[in-house]
Amino acid sequence: MFEVKTRDLGGRIGKLVTRHGVLETPFLFPVIDPHRQVPGLPKIRDMGFNGIITNAYLFYKRSRGLIKPIHDELAWTDVIMTDSGGYQILIYGDVEADNKTIVMYEKSIGSDIAVILDVPTGSKMSFEEAQKAVWETYRRGIEALPLIMDADQLWVYPVQGAPYKELVARSTILANKLPYDIYAVGSPTVMLEKYKYSELVKLVVTVRARLPPGKPLHVFGVGHPMIIPFLVAVGGDLFDSASYILYARGERYMTETGTRNIRDLVYFPCNCPVCSKYTPQEVLEMPREGREEVIATHNLHVLIKEIKTVKEAIKEGRLWELLEYRSRAHPALYEAFNVIKKYVKLLEKTDSTTSPSGKALLLFNADSCVNPRLRVNVRKALSRVGVTGKTVILIPAYRKPYTLQEEYKAIAGLTGTRADVEALFIHPLLGVFKPSVSSTYPFYQHECRITRRTANPAKIAKLIDKVVELGARKVVVVQAGWFTEDLFRKTTKYLSEGVSRAPLFICKLNEISSLLLQ
Repeated sequence: MFEVKTRDLGGRIGKLVTRHGVLETPFLFPVIDPHRQVPGLPKIRDMGFNGIITNAYLFYKRSRGLIKPIHDELAWTDVIMTDSGGYQILIYGDVEADNKTIVMYEKSIGSDIAVILDVPTGSKMSFEEAQKAVWETYRRGIEALPLIMDADQLWVYPVQGAPYKELVARSTILANKLPYDIYAVGSPTVMLEKYKYSELVKLVVTVRARLPPGKPLHVFGVGHPMIIPFLVAVGGDLFDSASYILYARGERYMTETGTRNIRDLVYFPCNCPVCSKYTPQEVLEMPREGREEVIATHNLHVLIKEIKTVKEAIKEGRLWELLEYRSRAHPALYEAFNVIKKYVKLLEKTDSTTSPSGKALLLFNADSCVNPRLRVNVRKALSRVGVTGKTVILIPAYRKPYTLQEEYKAIAGLTGTRADVEALFIHPLLGVFKPSVSSTYPFYQHECRITRRTANPAKIAKLIDKVVELGARKVVVVQAGWFTEDLFRKTTKYLSEGVSRAPLFICKLNEISSLLLQ
């Protein structure tokens, strides 16, 4: 049913098999209003969306409970997901149908992916009210099981409890007890509207961390390209939103890095078919209906472009680099990125230690060092240096291939087979590593520029401390490349007291011989 093809961080390119086709994740379902849909479904399909979502409760009410095949009614032959009316419960407090009725209706009209009638907690419930909503949703999840066990549809169980982390965690644990095909994160819309992206990331991580990795995770109501890479990185597979048309009605124009009012634009910063054809002024001069349609069409183009950008980043193993880049677009995104950095140990469990595409890692600054793929390799390389009782010569790595640096060639010739001396490379972002791994990933497959900022004395001191902790008898730093005498002096101020047990020197290449004799 769901097969993961490629991973990067917590993001996955996967295939979700439904009765009306295969969805490749990450995927975003445009929310469809059958009565006043703009743009039309053929145009949405032409853009590349092979799945849509519509509201089964509204379909039920408008059809007066009459069962009508939903694919025929919408004239859509691809995948249709139906929501259950939970949003109406959130807004109006209740709906005119119960859980069993909605579930059986979704089953009868032929939804490919269907949601039970949950009770969203939204953002205004007290803890006690949210707790009741979690348990009522769980009760409805159990109630629906006998009705759907024989169905060939995919059924979704929404995890509720937001904004209370404890309740979200409990709701996820309860969800795990129920054999649903897809789990969903409920009630994130307010966080999205208020740019509380860090809270949204925490919410998705809380749920994802407690679910089986083989189950896809849907995040309801997320439809802005800004946040999609961040939510995919922590495990979101499916999304849905009506934002493209809601924003268009307010003349709001989506970009990958934010939202602009079309009245503030002189030029469109996009080359989608809409932006290639019209100027902002021409769009403003259109009748309201036409204006809404072209802005909504642009917004959908941006959304699917962002989904494709994220997929390509996953395929190339560059999702972390995409997050680094996008996090500079808005303070709220940078805050979300910082939250993701706190969960890096969790991401290490799912990330690959190699590059599936063979692409080099792009290293910019301290944020790049938190990349799980880099952290794992750096830690592993450092653990294998084997320096107990030895004199360690740290050679600054500054030009690839590092083993062709004159310092390394000279020192290797000088120390030969001496068992009491270990020559290692030191790099501000790659840590300390043996020459034997310098041709492997990522110690060779990376691109960076070492500056005063990247050659941070405190970080360098931690690396030297670690070498001493591993049992080095003496540490000699070669003054070369980026490792200047001034940097050495600053670094010594950050060394822990323990390092005093091992003598530490810096010297030029022609001074190494005399130090080795001491």
